[in-house]
Parts: sequence; structure tokens; C-alpha cells
Amino acid sequence: MKRSARRPILAVLFVCVTLPAAQAGTSPTSKVVGGWLSDEGCARGRASSGVYTRTNPDCAKRCVAQGRRIVLIVHGEKKILDITNQDAARGNIGDEVQVTGTIDAGTKGLHIESLKMLSPGRAMCGLPAGRK
Repeated sequence: MKRSARRPILAVLFVCVTLPAAQAGTSPTSKVVGGWLSDEGCARGRASSGVYTRTNPDCAKRCVAQGRRIVLIVHGEKKILDITNQDAARGNIGDEVQVTGTIDAGTKGLHIESLKMLSPGRAMCGLPAGRK
């Protein structure tokens, strides 16, 4: 077989071997994460100044009612995940939750498979110091 005839075959083999490997690195993974459900505006605003804690649940509910998207502020990981299936989280805005779902690392999207409330949301402004 001539050298020039082997090039197309090698190119096809290269694509067949590397494409699945590349796709495997970006596939979504299912895991359990904990955090607070909030609206994207409050959560991202606080995160921009390094604060990754609960937000005011009443404010978050108002913002979502006005069209903001629901996000999950993840415990200890200092990240915010976009909820891809908003209806699964709508009843728990402001609450601390444990979510089992599929996370797409590329888009930072979380598709909720199941959700368990850990504690109901409450505004932090009325609590004594040290009770967060």
C-alpha cells in the first residue's frame, strides 16, 4: 500500500480513537451535593465578594417569581450550580438541601434527580451572632 493511501486510513483511526476519549472527559457525572437554593442574582452577587452562604429566602423567592433562575450554592466548595430543571427546586427556594443529580462540569449545570430538605430557609438578619 502506498504511503499516500495510508494517510486517510490513519486519519480515520485517529478520530475513532480520540473522539470517544475526549467525550468521556466531559460527560456528566451523578453525585450528591449539599447547599442552599437561591436565586442567581443574590447568589452570584454574594459569590463575587467571596461569600458562599445562604441568602434571604424571602428575597430569593421574590426574585425567582420575577424571573430569576434558581441556583444551588454548594457547601464548602465555593461554587454555584445552575439548576437545569427549575421545577424540581421551586418548592425549596431558600432552604438548605441535599441533592442527588447529574452535574455537567462544562456548563456547571445540575439536573436534579432527587432533593431532600435539610433545614428550612430563614433570614439571617434576626439571628444572634454565631447562629449561622
